[in-house]
Amino acid sequence: MATKYKVKTAAVFNGQPVGSIIELDEVTAKKYEALKYLEIIEEVKQTKPKAKTTKKTATTKKKKDE
Repeated sequence: MATKYKVKTAAVFNGQPVGSIIELDEVTAKKYEALKYLEIIEEVKQTKPKAKTTKKTATTKKKKDE
């Protein structure tokens, strides 16, 4: 899974005004932080989605005798 970061923009970035807090992937966030376009605030912790458990009922197939 790709690491995501919450960042605060220091310039107009991707149509977002100055001071906006947005989420970006790790590569993009670090690249534009080096250029001083934004500031990394925190790493977003990703949660694992819960697995859906469904009960499957046994079905029987009836064969027709012809």
